Formats: sequence, structure tokens, C-alpha cells
Amino acid sequence: MRTIYNPALARVGGNGVGPRNQIKMFNVAGTFDWVVPKTIDPNVPLLVRVWGGGGACGLSTAATGNGHGGGGGGLAMSEIPIFELTTVSTVPIIVGAGSSFHDGTGGTSSFGAFLSATGGNSGFNSADNQGASGLGIGGIGVGGDINRRGGTGGIGEVVSNSGSGGGGASAPHPDGHIDGFNGGDGFTRSGGGGASICFPGTMPEIANASVGGAGTASRGTSAMNSSANQSFGGSGGSGLLGAGGRGASSTNYSNAACAMTPAGDGGGSALFEPNTVLLGGGGGGGNAMSSQSSDRAGTNAGNGGPGAGGGSASPYSSGATYAYMLAGNGGVLGGGGGAGQYCAGGNGGNAGGGGGSGYQFGTATGHGLGGDGLIILQYALIL
Repeated sequence: MRTIYNPALARVGGNGVGPRNQIKMFNVAGTFDWVVPKTIDPNVPLLVRVWGGGGACGLSTAATGNGHGGGGGGLAMSEIPIFELTTVSTVPIIVGAGSSFHDGTGGTSSFGAFLSATGGNSGFNSADNQGASGLGIGGIGVGGDINRRGGTGGIGEVVSNSGSGGGGASAPHPDGHIDGFNGGDGFTRSGGGGASICFPGTMPEIANASVGGAGTASRGTSAMNSSANQSFGGSGGSGLLGAGGRGASSTNYSNAACAMTPAGDGGGSALFEPNTVLLGGGGGGGNAMSSQSSDRAGTNAGNGGPGAGGGSASPYSSGATYAYMLAGNGGVLGGGGGAGQYCAGGNGGNAGGGGGSGYQFGTATGHGLGGDGLIILQYALIL
């Protein structure tokens, strides 16, 4: 960092104690102007975090593309001395759009000419991204005091009767001490879990089994049982401020008796304050599906909480039979869950990568999209 925090400047800001008392967030793609306040405190540097947009899944529709998840947007983080802002009255801000194309890239976000962050590659894009290349590679910060790279989307395979989708990658942690994490790899007729800011996504242990998304306190777990008559989804990873989502369950006792419990969304919350950015969400639970003769019972997966990944979705059998379930979306900075064939991957949260699909449902149908970038400003006003 350019400056060192001076405890003598500490003050109360929101519910936290520190040198700043204001926060401003931009989390929707577009171009904006930040007006430099006339009463900004010249003794307290402006703290800026910039994340690029997330990459989308590698599947467009049917078999066009691949089953990989999208990469997370990069992070640039800086403390900017106020005297560097005295020559301008406004600073142009660009929030990069999350990718909506299987072979695209998330948009670059920037705070004036001070710092920027590139977006993650989509799952079917292996182009160079600021010195690193590969399918679903993450973006990276540029020009910051701290520059971090987003995670890489999980690996998947497009096959109409046994396809798998990789989980979406996460963007880097708001503290800037680590890069983003990779989405979980898919497995036969199963999707990988979405990554969180603290843990990678999980790969299913067996075929036709879902996994929970990664939480901010632990990884998601894989289901260990799947049959025509009963199915149990993996549990979402724990969150720092709440529980992970429960895995779904689906059971058919006979043609006249079906029982089903939906997957749980990840619990937890987030703190966005002048001196604190804390994401404490749990991962979303995995889906479940079962059948008995002509009866069907199935559920979607759960969404991830703040900073966490979405749960994955799996059909029971091959082809389009017992399918059409949705994986969970990622929370802010988290990756979307992956999905097996004829199921749809989840969208990434802000700067998170979209989850892949094993066949049919991808970006052309509005699934597995990357999340828009994110910019957070923290500063002090003289009150």
C-alpha cells in the first residue's frame, strides 16, 4: 500500500471503527461518474477495490462449446492519496459486464486511470488474459497496490447422455490476500460446485450426484447415494456468518407416494461498511431427483450466500430423462453451480463465473452467465 494506517485518525464509521466514515458501491454494469466530495478528508486516503466481470459457462446451446465453468473477474486494490484527486472534480467509473457468451470474456472494470481489473474468460475461451491463458481462466487486477487473479472455471464435458458441467470460479477475496478459487470439476451426469472466496468448488464423488457449493468457512460436500427411487443432494459449505444450505432429498415409495425436500440456500450475511467488507455466506445445497414408473420428483439446487458458491444440479439418468433442473446461483463474488446434461448451470454473483452444463442449456438460453463487476469506494468526509 502507498500509505500506512495511523491509529490517531481512527473514527467511528457505520458499525466499525477505523479512519473512514463513507462507503459507495457500484455493482451493475455501466459507466458512472464519482464526484469527489468537497469535504473529503485530505489526511485519509481513498480505499478502492475494483473487480472485473465474470466469465460465462462454455456452452451456448445443444452441443455448441464445452461444459467448462467461467472464470472469476480479477481484483485491483489501492489506497489513493487525496492529493492525487485534487486536480479532478469527477472520476469516471466503468463496471464491466459479466459475459453472456460461451466464448466471451467478462468486461474490464476501472476507476479512472488509477486502477482496473480484467474480466474472466468464458469456459470456451482460451485467449490470453494479461499473461495467462486457458479455458475459463480468471481475470486479474492491473495498476493496483494489490493485484489478484480470479479463479478458473471447473472442467466439464458436453455429451447428450452423460454430460457434466464445471462449477463457476470465484473472484478474489475482498481483503486482497489471495486469488479467487477454481470451480469444481463435473463428473458423469453431474455438475461441479461453485467456488467461494475462501474455498474451491467440489467435484462429485459418483455419477448422478450433486454437490453443495463452497461456503466462506468450508467446502461443499458431495452426495454419496443415487438411485431411481431415492436421491440426496450434497450439503453447502458452512459460512462465517451462517450455515450452508441443506442438500435436497427426493424419494419415491410407490407410484402413489412421492416425497421431496428442496435444497436450501446458503445462510449468512454480508457487512459493507466504511471500514469493513465482510462476506460470510454459506454454499447452496445440491439438488435431488427420483422416479417410480411414470412418477417423477425433483428439485433445483440452492443459491450461495454472500461470497459463496451455488450448489450443483444432476439428472438421475441418461439423456433428457429426469432432467431440466437448475443449479444454484453464486452469491456476490461466488461462482454458479455446474449441471449435468439437460440441466442448467447457475449464474455467477458479482464478478463470479457462471456454472457449466453438460448439454443443451447454456448462455443462449440465459443460463451460466458471468456476474457483473463490482467497485467499492471507502473514504472519509470532514463532518
